[in-house]
Amino acid sequence: MINSAPHAMRPRSLASVEIFSSGPPRRPYVDVAYLEAEQQSSYSFDDTADFLARLREQAARMGCDGVVIGSVTHAADPVASVTANVNTSRKGLTATCIVYLPDAAAPPSNPGALPPVSTTATPPLSPSSPG
Repeated sequence: MINSAPHAMRPRSLASVEIFSSGPPRRPYVDVAYLEAEQQSSYSFDDTADFLARLREQAARMGCDGVVIGSVTHAADPVASVTANVNTSRKGLTATCIVYLPDAAAPPSNPGALPPVSTTATPPLSPSSPG
């Protein structure tokens, strides 16, 4: 754990865990845990989609509201390096489990949108008296 969650965390559905790949959410949150997904060996065919699925699964089990993607990792694979006599590495992806603060309201679905236009009729202006 990085920080304490602002409320009790309970497992949740995979679909309810938000993934943020280009930056953190606009809502106030707490970084709760550091997550990692990595290939089992350098011969693995795991790709980014597999890593994201595993990060989402970890986050759902923990009760995270979302996952902020961090960086791609490359770890040396000593077994493959010795047996194949080549430099090999296992790829991976890091992320942070986040939990929203309890009083944080959800942002509007389109924050750049203009406010809705009123459809109610405006009462006519009363004639002004000559002054």
